Amino acid sequence: MATGVKRGSARRGVSRGAAQVRTTARQAAATRPAKQGSKQAPRVPVSSRRSGVCAFAAPSEDTAMAKPAMVELPKTPQDIVFVAAEVAPWSKTGGLGDVVGGLPIELAKRGHRVMTVAPRYDQYSDAWDTSVVLEIMGERVGFFHSKKKGVDRVFIDHPCFLAKVWGKTGSKLYGLKSGADFVDNSKRFRIFCEAAIEAARCLPFSYGEDVTFVANDWHSALVPVLLRDVYKPSGQFLDAKCAFCVHNIAFQGRFWQDTWDKLGLPDSSKEIFEFDDGYDKVFTEDEPDEEDEESLKELGLTYAKLNWMKAGFLSSDKNVTVSPNYAEEVVSNPSKGVELDNVIAEAGGIEGIVNGMDSETFNPLKCKFIPVRYGPQSVAEGKAAAKEALQAELGLDVDPAAPLVGFVGRLEEQKGVDVMLAAVDQIVSETNCQVVILGTGKKSYEAKVKKVMGKGGRTAAVVKFAPRVARMIFAGSDYLLVPSRFEPCGLIQMQGMAYGAVPIVASTGGLVDTVKEGVTGFHMGALDPDALVEEDVQAVAETVAFAAQKYGTAAFEEMRDACIKQDLSWSEPARKWEALVEEMKAVEVEEAVAKKESVATPVAKV
Repeated sequence: MATGVKRGSARRGVSRGAAQVRTTARQAAATRPAKQGSKQAPRVPVSSRRSGVCAFAAPSEDTAMAKPAMVELPKTPQDIVFVAAEVAPWSKTGGLGDVVGGLPIELAKRGHRVMTVAPRYDQYSDAWDTSVVLEIMGERVGFFHSKKKGVDRVFIDHPCFLAKVWGKTGSKLYGLKSGADFVDNSKRFRIFCEAAIEAARCLPFSYGEDVTFVANDWHSALVPVLLRDVYKPSGQFLDAKCAFCVHNIAFQGRFWQDTWDKLGLPDSSKEIFEFDDGYDKVFTEDEPDEEDEESLKELGLTYAKLNWMKAGFLSSDKNVTVSPNYAEEVVSNPSKGVELDNVIAEAGGIEGIVNGMDSETFNPLKCKFIPVRYGPQSVAEGKAAAKEALQAELGLDVDPAAPLVGFVGRLEEQKGVDVMLAAVDQIVSETNCQVVILGTGKKSYEAKVKKVMGKGGRTAAVVKFAPRVARMIFAGSDYLLVPSRFEPCGLIQMQGMAYGAVPIVASTGGLVDTVKEGVTGFHMGALDPDALVEEDVQAVAETVAFAAQKYGTAAFEEMRDACIKQDLSWSEPARKWEALVEEMKAVEVEEAVAKKESVATPVAKV
């Protein structure tokens, strides 16, 4: 657990219960924009299931050959079906896509049979038509399939997905732009949830009904509802279990009550959806959220809605989220739980499992985007070369003595972009740091980043989607700034640490579980949840200055080395997920609980 304090402030310190942003219902009603994923490699044969011990290659330092690592596999392999609106690399808006892309691969390595189910948003060249067609909600729905790295990737084929998003047009998964969701999203994801359940038993490689579903975020929240209130009462999927995993509680799937009749659910189910909030809009194409629009909340007025996430919590067999600290935050009060804290308590609580990261893609020993590949034993030389290249490419002074601070992320309030931009002038004037920002997001923030950055050879900005530049920033930066108001888990800080960049983070959510003060990074305390305040600007500037004082010292080198030497892959989180599934399925429960407890967070291991 991080133990730092906000420098320059006695108001908020760092603790497992550190303050998280109070997310408004405006954010909760919105969904996020997407960017289409790239294509995958050709199909590989279906791997066989087995128990015992599995040998596979693990990365080794600066060597061509890796020594096989022995992994103890479970005695009773499970059939697991992940249901999500996105799956990397085919579709992705953020961490959700990464999790559903990476975690199933690790579970398959451990001997489980694993399927992911996501919408077919594009003409994926590596997925074949199974020829299976079902009628769901009066609509013909098809199923496409790809087998990659031991995981069955299933895509639900229907015009409500393909016709809306297909093509390189910048169209998004949930709406044409953030805060303007497709008006038929309740219908789209109602069809999707039922099709995902059917995928477990209707395809040529059928898993059957004795499976464990992992439904992810509000788009999949009807999976546990359908299982509990439709399938099981009719004698179907009687032995199935369902975990509901929340990646960001701010996005809950709030709809007007007039959408209820279109869901085709029993009237008795409606109660678990009912929800009141103080906002007179549900942000769609017809009623979009405007960046400069004043708050719609009027004191004393409430509006009846349906809340899919609430129903998911109350219907699932187990509720999970993406870090232990975030799990504590969302039940601590209505602000941090975005008005669902009591619902989670009623549902039996929530567990946190820290996400892993893709250690193949984000690996400086294999990265094709950096000038010199490096590992833990050559991190100083590799990062020096990357820093020089990054400085030259972005127009910064080529100065190895200047601490380089990078930021990679969405340009929006959650990420603390306004606080960071307000602190840049002080950082540059009071230290010899250079600051680089990469990201896209709200147009107002994109404009402000361009205005504030790019001056005097000390600051630079790249306002576009640029994976190559992101890798260069990870490799070339000495520090990675993550000033998030809230962060359920966060991947950026882990990706940066994999390249030896020392994180400077706000003390919230998964940042508390993954960055250890004075060992693998620096904590600035928790930021104000609602507003841009001078105290937070000072906290960012002073924490960067404090970190910069360490640059070039033995203490800094120890922190950099501690960062890059960590195993932040999916290996350990997958063991904990495996144990959670075993516990749900009542398979060797005592051993499963012991296995869960044996998996430590990154901060507990350094």
